[in-house]
Amino acid sequence: MENILALLSVAAPLALIYGLYVMAQISQRFGSVTKRPPYYRWFYVAMVLMLIPAAIRLLAPGIGDGGVLDDSAAEAFLYSVPFAISLGVALAAAWRYWSWLIVHSQDEPGGGPAKAPSRRR
Repeated sequence: MENILALLSVAAPLALIYGLYVMAQISQRFGSVTKRPPYYRWFYVAMVLMLIPAAIRLLAPGIGDGGVLDDSAAEAFLYSVPFAISLGVALAAAWRYWSWLIVHSQDEPGGGPAKAPSRRR
């Protein structure tokens, strides 16, 4: 049962890889329309880094006692560091592409979205 749970725990890194792929595709299209530099490629770097924690989780049944990673073990370090770096790279790329949404809404009076101009007849 513990081996099955260890194998199912790979779902989180795989779901994040899929989410990063979706963000890369959306950012690539957005960048091509707005003529931005190809910062979306950093999402692919984050995806490659996220493969390391997925591989560690897949190897977990053969590591340690009962397939559980010990928090002080080198395996846990090899899982946590690439995971954190991957999320940091993805956050930086997302901020680079999508920060205009936040900055634009703060430029408007009242900090909210822009109001439609009134029509006078």
